Amino acid sequence: MIIIDSLASIPADFGPSVVTLGNFDGVHLGHRALFRRLIETARKNRMQSVVCTFHPHPLKVLNPEKAPLLLNTKEERRRLISASHVDCLIEIPFDKEFAQQLPEDFVDNVLIGTLSARNLVIGYDYAFGKGRRGTAEFLAESGRTRGIDVEILQPVGEDGQPYSSTRIRNLITAGKVAEVVPLLGRHYNLLGEVVSGFQRGRELGFPTANLRTEKELIPAPGVYVVKVRHGDLEYGGVVNIGCCPTFGYNDLSIEVHLLDYTGTIYGEKIRVYFIERLREEKTFTDLPALSDAIAADVLKARQILQRVQVIQYQEYLDTRNFS
Repeated sequence: MIIIDSLASIPADFGPSVVTLGNFDGVHLGHRALFRRLIETARKNRMQSVVCTFHPHPLKVLNPEKAPLLLNTKEERRRLISASHVDCLIEIPFDKEFAQQLPEDFVDNVLIGTLSARNLVIGYDYAFGKGRRGTAEFLAESGRTRGIDVEILQPVGEDGQPYSSTRIRNLITAGKVAEVVPLLGRHYNLLGEVVSGFQRGRELGFPTANLRTEKELIPAPGVYVVKVRHGDLEYGGVVNIGCCPTFGYNDLSIEVHLLDYTGTIYGEKIRVYFIERLREEKTFTDLPALSDAIAADVLKARQILQRVQVIQYQEYLDTRNFS
C-alpha cells in the first residue's frame, strides 16, 4: 500500500481511482465491509482503490473538548488499512483553514482535480466539509452532476445495531473488552514500551512490566486477562490498570505480569491483547491480602487462557475472488 501524507505529494497523473472517505478509527468490521466493496469496485473497473482520511481527527482541531480518545494510533490505523489490500492511503493534514473548505470545493479540487475519482464508495452516515454539509446525499447529487458514480453503503452490524467506533469506545471505557471482539473483528490491544517502576510486584512475588504507551483509549481501571506478544513469542498475562490504591499512588499505570517468564525486557516493546476483565481495582488492607488476590487472579487467568486464542488483525480479504 502506498501512503501519501499531503495533497501536494500526490502525482499529477494520479488515478483514475475509486475513493472512500472517513476517519476509520478502529478499522472495525463496518469499515472492513466498506473496504471490501471499495476494492471490488476498483478491481472491476481496473482503477486504484484509495482510502482518503484526515490527520489529526477533525474534532481535535475544531472542538478538542469533545474529541474522542482514539482507538488506534496513526501507525496502527495504517497497518490495519494496509492489511485490507487497499492500493493507496491518503492522509490529508487537517487544520482550521482546511476545515473552512466548502464541500463543493473539496469535490472539485480534491476528489476530481487531484484524485481523478471516477467512483465513490461511502457510508450512509458520512459527512464532511464546512457545516458538515458534505453528506452522503450531497455526494450522490454531486456525482450525478460531475460524472462520478456514488455508492452509499447501508449500515452493517450485529444484534440489530450497526458497527460503530463510538459503541466500541463505550465498551472499552466500561472495561467490557471481551464484548468488542465481535465489533472489531479482533481483540483490542495496545503497544507499550517497558519502563522502570516501583518494583512492588517483585516484592509480592509477581514481577510486573510497567508500560508506557501512545494509545489514547485505555480500558477502565481493573484487572484483565491478557496475552502478550514480545517479538515472535506469546505469553499469557495479567494486567492491572489503575493507580495502585493500596500503595496510595495517584498516577494511572499499566502493569503486566507475564506468566512463566523470567527474563528482563526493560526498554523493549510488547503488544498487549485484552481478553477479559477479571475484577475492579481494589484497596487491600495489607500486602498479604493483595498478594493472595493476585495469586487468585493468576489462577483464573490461566484457566481462561486455556480456551482463548488471540484474534489479531490479518489479511482477511481474499483478493483471488476479485475480478
